[in-house]
Amino acid sequence: MREPTLLEYILLIVVCLLTAFAGLYLLTQFNRLFKGSIKNELLRKNAAAWVVIFCFSTALMPMNGAFFYMLAKFGWIHSIIGHIASTTITTIVVYNLARAIAESQSLKKLSFIKHKSLVILSLIISTLAINVPFSYYLYEGQMQYLKYAVINSIYLSGATGLVYAVISYLEVERKRKFDAKELELSRMRESKAKAELDALQSKVNPHFLYNALNSIADLSITDGKKGRRMTIALADLFRYSINYSNSNYSTIKDEVEMTEVYLQIEKIRFEDQLNYAVDVEEDLNHYLVPRFLLQPLVENAVKHGMKATGKMTEIKLNIRMDEKGMVFEILDNGPGFPEELNPGYGVKSVYDKLDLLFPDNYEIHFSNQPQKKVSLFIHKLMKDESAV
Repeated sequence: MREPTLLEYILLIVVCLLTAFAGLYLLTQFNRLFKGSIKNELLRKNAAAWVVIFCFSTALMPMNGAFFYMLAKFGWIHSIIGHIASTTITTIVVYNLARAIAESQSLKKLSFIKHKSLVILSLIISTLAINVPFSYYLYEGQMQYLKYAVINSIYLSGATGLVYAVISYLEVERKRKFDAKELELSRMRESKAKAELDALQSKVNPHFLYNALNSIADLSITDGKKGRRMTIALADLFRYSINYSNSNYSTIKDEVEMTEVYLQIEKIRFEDQLNYAVDVEEDLNHYLVPRFLLQPLVENAVKHGMKATGKMTEIKLNIRMDEKGMVFEILDNGPGFPEELNPGYGVKSVYDKLDLLFPDNYEIHFSNQPQKKVSLFIHKLMKDESAV
């Protein structure tokens, strides 16, 4: 058998060092290898495993007296072909066995250390099961080379398994930190949304209180009975507010009742120059909507109807179901909406609440023909199951 030359030894060592670093890098990028070129997931992972195993096994060649035996006996071409064949067999058997254990849902229930230890053990045993018989046949039972085969098999499979375990641990830690960060961001978004909703609600109630108390003060002198009615209506209004103080939602039934209380207050204030009618499909009473959703829209009709013209204002509230979901219509006989509508605080608060609680699940339309009305569509249906 021909002994390898010094140049061949140097070339082999350089190749081994390069492939060692390449193998480590490729192992860290394992899930990305061949992602754009090989569509089949199983084939892609086997190709990636083959490259990584080839690099690691090549990196062990300076320690592998058996390879020099092959090099001296068969030459470079046959040695390389044998090395490629060994890598292929190892990939098909060892990698796929280890992958089956690593991806087993029942085994994933084990602790991290037990699961990864089982994967490493399967790598070592399966690598030995392939390399030892193959080496025994190839090197004609020479114990010197069988020893190399056992040591290299344990070293290669064990090192690969440890690197895999470290990468898996880093991935678990990265995911844990990412999930913790996402949870914190979710809590911050929830707190921000709650604060915004609380701010919206807190500005509605004082507005009612200011107007109602001024009217009650006047009526206590001119008409005690009306003052009493308004006081009772105001108490009902705040009872509604308190009952839902810990919730951003209310049922349509309660929301409509609260809106009617508001209209009663306005009817008393403006000397019966306001008429209103409410028509709600009974099956919708237990659906949930944002708290104080309808009152700002009705108030807008009062403000731009009776308050703007001083004439009798007719307001009608319709709530029904259609193919789009729930439909809320507020119709009135006041002046039409301008072409460029600039919503005030009350209407804007409706948009803000819906953006927070029903994002991308609502529509609001302002129209003057055939009759002036505001149409609100809520596509996401939420039911108060406890009340059904």
